[in-house]
Amino acid sequence: MIVNSNIYFLQFCREVFSMKKLLLPFITVLIIGAVVGIVTLHHAPAATPTTTAKKAQVPRRVAPITAAAVAKDPKLKYSCIIYYAVKHLKIQRWQEVSDFKLGWQVEIYHEASQSKYLVWPDKNIKTNAKALQPNWFTIKKGQVTYDSFGVHTFKKDMTATVSLTTIIKQIQQDHATKTVRNMRPNLVVKEHARVDD
Repeated sequence: MIVNSNIYFLQFCREVFSMKKLLLPFITVLIIGAVVGIVTLHHAPAATPTTTAKKAQVPRRVAPITAAAVAKDPKLKYSCIIYYAVKHLKIQRWQEVSDFKLGWQVEIYHEASQSKYLVWPDKNIKTNAKALQPNWFTIKKGQVTYDSFGVHTFKKDMTATVSLTTIIKQIQQDHATKTVRNMRPNLVVKEHARVDD
């Protein structure tokens, strides 16, 4: 019986040893997997993704254009007048000054009765390019009179009169406050000395 038990013991040891051969690679894979899992878990990104986008900027509110603001700032006034002419006036020649990127040059001539404001396209226009009579406007008692010389015609100049109040209201209705305020840096004003008769 002892012999039998020794045989059984030897068979048991062989089986355990052969199991060890099988278990050893299995245990090794388990250990490596656990180590990789722990390392990956440690370096895994947070559950909520972080963004590198800039903070949402709150749009800066542009100061409204009011009669008081226009009265204090001549360039703002001229910008309003030109904007209205380009966008709403029915005189075709005013479209010659409709390029907002080129800008404008306003030449002011002080005459005996009132000032005349010549509007040239392009803030950098040179004297030699000023061959054709430009569009112009006058301002008197809150009324703007737009004037345009008829090219290749013997007809009278085309004119239109609009109040500054109407111009400001139209800019507000168009939601063009930012557009008009952005016109100011693109506007060059040249004032000529008063001519006394």
